[in-house]
Amino acid sequence: MNGSQLPVAAMEAGSPLRASLRVALLQVGLSAVALTGFEIALFLDAGSGPVAALVAYSLTGAGFVAAGMVAWWRRPSGRIGALLSLCGTAVLASAAGNVADPVLAVVGTVLAQLPIGVLLHLLLAFPSGRLPDRRSRLLAVAGYVVTLALPIPAYMFGPLPGVPPVLVVADRPDLVSLFARIATVAGFVVVPLCALVLLQRLRAADRPQRRVLAAVSAYGIFTILFLTGSAIVARLTGIDPLTQFVVQMVVLAGVPVAFLGGLLRGGFARTAEIEELGAWLGATEGGRPELRDAVAATLGDPSLELLFWLPREHRWADADGVSALLPDPGGPRAAVEVATATGTVGAIVHDAVLLPDAELVRAAGRVVALAMERDRLTAELLAGRAALRRSRARIVESGDRERRRLARDLHDGLQARLVVLALRAGRLAAGTAPPLAEQAEAVRADAEAAIAELRGLVHGIMPDLLVQRGLPAAAQELADRLPLPSTLSLPGDDRRWPATVETAGWFTLAEGVANAVKHSGARKLWLTVGHTDDVLTVEVRDDGAGGAHLDGGGLRGIADRVEAVGGRLHLDSTPGGGTRLRAELPCVS
Repeated sequence: MNGSQLPVAAMEAGSPLRASLRVALLQVGLSAVALTGFEIALFLDAGSGPVAALVAYSLTGAGFVAAGMVAWWRRPSGRIGALLSLCGTAVLASAAGNVADPVLAVVGTVLAQLPIGVLLHLLLAFPSGRLPDRRSRLLAVAGYVVTLALPIPAYMFGPLPGVPPVLVVADRPDLVSLFARIATVAGFVVVPLCALVLLQRLRAADRPQRRVLAAVSAYGIFTILFLTGSAIVARLTGIDPLTQFVVQMVVLAGVPVAFLGGLLRGGFARTAEIEELGAWLGATEGGRPELRDAVAATLGDPSLELLFWLPREHRWADADGVSALLPDPGGPRAAVEVATATGTVGAIVHDAVLLPDAELVRAAGRVVALAMERDRLTAELLAGRAALRRSRARIVESGDRERRRLARDLHDGLQARLVVLALRAGRLAAGTAPPLAEQAEAVRADAEAAIAELRGLVHGIMPDLLVQRGLPAAAQELADRLPLPSTLSLPGDDRRWPATVETAGWFTLAEGVANAVKHSGARKLWLTVGHTDDVLTVEVRDDGAGGAHLDGGGLRGIADRVEAVGGRLHLDSTPGGGTRLRAELPCVS
């Protein structure tokens, strides 16, 4: 993974947070470009001194700002980008001491050593940009005192070459000498103490981080020592000032490269990404990507999965509540459990080859533990809903199966016996004397009436056409029996769907038709049976009075039946605008 993609992914393209950050960085960049251009113009206009070297000085400061903007963009929650930009601004400000303008020369003189103080702060705050402990904070303050406060006597109690005398308040070379010695001693105390703190931090780091921390710290300490001691070395070796200045700029220009490279490409890259993940989780309220996607982007494993522990059911489940298993130890996939103070909440399942460092995954787990606890509760709720839905589906399926059995028994048993009885009574009526014939005819008529009632009962329980030929045929029969004009739309094939789905579709049609005929005052009906992408849709529409609702009666029962098979029932019944009842039923061919 090329650096962290999380901040960019977490802050949606149109989010206020990202827009604000973009505007802020644009302002910083434009200000740095303007200041750099202004300084270079002044250097070129002066036409004296090592103009090329002075231009390089300004460009070095701009390089710090550019590196800071990149770090700021890639690590919005960290402060290292702001510190790099501050160091670049300090370099640009100190370069102003070389221009002819008296005001800028004063600014440059006062801030001449500030870049060293900011660089010391950078070293102590790497990689997060935050000073981690009291020792680091004291050393950072001491660094600013040495670079900002202790040089004051040098330009207030004795004129400096090339600096306007506006800053001089008294000619006291003794104070200049005294504070120069104090500054030297303080510098020789602060820098070694800083190196000691960095060494202790180095010992506590893991191996990948240790390599980066050692390189960045060593280069930073070397740069501070070189910038402060190069004048002494130049006097001892006879190096001319221009060469000394050029070498200083080369060494200084490597600082932003070292810091930015260590932050984004070295052993701290993943750690910083995890810090970004935590900051993002704490700051984002909505519109963020799924937690799994954020963790996968942070750790660089697109195959990463989040599983959740459901203690009541004593099983693992995915975000939808579907049962899952942890991978076996030693396999291509590995799992790291995530826990809070209340116990295990989930596990991060990852590619063991792509992410061999289990401790890194645990660190990410500690960051997202509370978010996973929230998602675990959601998964538990979804699992409960799924179990309830399966239970309801089993009840509906069992009821439908009993309906079909009862309808078949009535059709093949009682109805068949009544038909035989009617036939026998008819034959008896035709071959006997009138009194007995009249009684036999009455028996036949009663038997045929009972058969008709029984057929209606069987049809209400489970239409034979629905069982034998499917929903389209049953819908056609329903439309043919309607007392109102109707239009029926059916699929163009003889496709069949699962019995529970067809039954739910049939009862939706029947209930919609019954409501339209009995209550709506409709003049015409439209019936539709269709399917797309393994979803069966049935719809009844009328031009009646509307005003139907799902709160009770038959429609509530239809809604329960549709939901029990995983479907959705939609009712649109505006008063005076007719009624549209539509069921969407998931099914497999």
